[in-house]
Amino acid sequence: MKIIFIKHGKSSFSTDKLTSLGKLQMLGVKKQLKDETFDGIFCAPETRTLQSAKILSKKFNKPLYIVKEFAERSPLPFDKQNLINDYQKYYLSYNYENKEFETCHDYLQRVFLGLEEILSQENQFNSVIIVAHSSTLQAINTYVNGLPKDKQIKWIQLSHGTIIKFIASKHILDF
Repeated sequence: MKIIFIKHGKSSFSTDKLTSLGKLQMLGVKKQLKDETFDGIFCAPETRTLQSAKILSKKFNKPLYIVKEFAERSPLPFDKQNLINDYQKYYLSYNYENKEFETCHDYLQRVFLGLEEILSQENQFNSVIIVAHSSTLQAINTYVNGLPKDKQIKWIQLSHGTIIKFIASKHILDF
């Protein structure tokens, strides 16, 4: 299955809604995808990803699906701020375990479940768009290319509206 990953457009920190620039970024994405074929659009549930995906869904007249497993990685809860050093130090470490917050391992497993659900529908979807966050890209990249030997996920910082293409297949999770 071909996956076209798109980072959502720029949003306001206070409202999570796309800014004027974010809407323009999605119009630019729309132009870049004019020659692509795809069967559906999947997005994370946050407002900025949903608004970004709706712009594309409307333009291309493709169905839109919200994938709760693609939600942004849970931040450190306010009452757990005493763990901030561990949270920051081990944010990208696949082996770090802590039941007090969502670890890298927990996040990847969550995103993998959402991705597996999409891939299991390969008879319906040959090519899809996923509109989500940079952290979701890290998870998809890990799923497709495997876990690095050092089990440290490499952070890939994306500009809003970035497009990255993958070829993925359903397989047994062996992480």
